[in-house]
Amino acid sequence: MRGALLSCALVVLAGCGGAPTSAPLGDEDEAGGEAGPDTYAVALRLEEADPTEDESPRTRVALVRIAPGGERTLEELRVELGACWHEEQAAADHALVSARCWWAGAGARYLVTRQGDAVVAHRQELDELADDGPWEEAGRVALPEDAVLQVLAPGRRAVVPGER
Repeated sequence: MRGALLSCALVVLAGCGGAPTSAPLGDEDEAGGEAGPDTYAVALRLEEADPTEDESPRTRVALVRIAPGGERTLEELRVELGACWHEEQAAADHALVSARCWWAGAGARYLVTRQGDAVVAHRQELDELADDGPWEEAGRVALPEDAVLQVLAPGRRAVVPGER
């Protein structure tokens, strides 16, 4: 279990490096004109945390924003008991990315959405013996309202400017 969590964390961390480009995003285009809006990358980072005293696994959940110049903003959301993984997201949820955490019959679900000039992470408590809890804001990172977003998540390919 610990090795699987580490492998997942390494895949996500590698994905948080951003897409390679030949020029910084948001600069002038090849014809010398002004380029369109800046592209920011966002990710929900899941990283193995130290286990509890009884050796139960824990996962550190963070929202990451990568600006066009490469500077990163990390908003730590919570350290969850158990394992966390990215999950496929239904379009009806309007989520950019989502994750689920689970251990011994309880856990949490995360949904990351865009709300104007911010990317917002919401968290919901889960329990197999009770109804799902209410959604609560877990954290947010700011971005320009006209920014283009590139979501970094397992199974998604980064778009490199000029590539189709």
